[in-house]
Amino acid sequence: MSVMQLGLVKTALQNIANELNPVGSTPSFGVFFYGATSTVNTVVPHPTTTASAFKAKLDLKQYSMMQANPSTLMTALDNVNVACQSGCRPNVPRVTVVFSSVLDLKAQADIRRLEAGRGMTVIIVGIGSYAGTPILNQLASHPVQHYAIPIGNLFELNVVAAHISSIISDVPRFLETNINAPLVITSMLSGIYYTVQLNTQEYTTTKDVLVMLTTNCPSCSVYGSLSEPNPISANTAANQDRHNFYAAGGFPNSQYYFHIPKGTGRIYLSVLGNGMASANILAYVINLPNMMQISAANVDASSLSETIG
Repeated sequence: MSVMQLGLVKTALQNIANELNPVGSTPSFGVFFYGATSTVNTVVPHPTTTASAFKAKLDLKQYSMMQANPSTLMTALDNVNVACQSGCRPNVPRVTVVFSSVLDLKAQADIRRLEAGRGMTVIIVGIGSYAGTPILNQLASHPVQHYAIPIGNLFELNVVAAHISSIISDVPRFLETNINAPLVITSMLSGIYYTVQLNTQEYTTTKDVLVMLTTNCPSCSVYGSLSEPNPISANTAANQDRHNFYAAGGFPNSQYYFHIPKGTGRIYLSVLGNGMASANILAYVINLPNMMQISAANVDASSLSETIG
C-alpha cells in the first residue's frame, strides 16, 4: 500500500463512519490495521462513539513501511474478538468489515468463531485481483450475496462507501437462543418490521432442527428467511404455522415454527409491528427426532452457505 492508497482507505473509512452516525444515533466504532507492521495497529480504539472522535483518531494514522513477519488477518480478528468481549453491547447489531487485497482462507475458522461466539456479521470487501474469487464467498458471513463485496481498486472503494454503510446499517440485531431472557421492544410501531438474526451453526452441524419463535403479539405477522437479512412481505411469505397459547396471567402469546436444514448458519426473523405498547420475542432451537414428520414454515432455502457493535 502506498501513501496515496492509505489516504484513499482513510477517506472511505471516514465516509462510512459519517454515514453511520446520524443525529441521535449511538454507534460504537473500532479500526485495526494489519499486514504492514509485525503487530496489529489499533488506529481507532473500540468503543469510539462518534464520527468526529473517529476522524480525530484516524487522522493520526501514518504510512508504515512493510516489516518482516507482518501481522495477519487472523491476528486482527483476535483483536476484534477481545474488543467485543469487553465492549460489545447486547441487543444491537455487531458488524466487522474486512478490507483486503490479499485474503487468507485460514481466517475462515476465526470468522466462524466470531459469528458463533460474538454474534458477529462479517462483511468481506475484496479489493483487486481477489474481487469475485471463491475465497471471498467462503470468508463472508451468510448470505454472501449481501456480505461479500468485490471491488476493482481503492478508487472504487470510495465510490461504494455509501453502499457499504447501507449494508452495515441493515444488519439485524443478534438474538441469543434457548435463554429465558426475551428481547423487549418497548414501543412497537405499527407497520414497522423488527428483525433479529439467530446463529444456528452449532445446532445444524449434523442434522435439521426447528426454530421456535415466541412473542406476546398474537396478531403480529412473522417472516423468516435463510437468504434475506431483512425478511418482509415484499421478499418473504408470512409464516402460517402459528400456535396460540395463554401465558402466565392469561396473556395471549403465539409460537411460530421454522424448519432449519442441516448446515445452515443463520436464520433471519422479522415481526411486523401492530402498535402494541410493549412486545417480547424469544427464540428456541428444538432438535428433531429422526422419524419426525415436519409441518413447518416455508422458509426460502435458496442459499445455505455459512454465514463491531
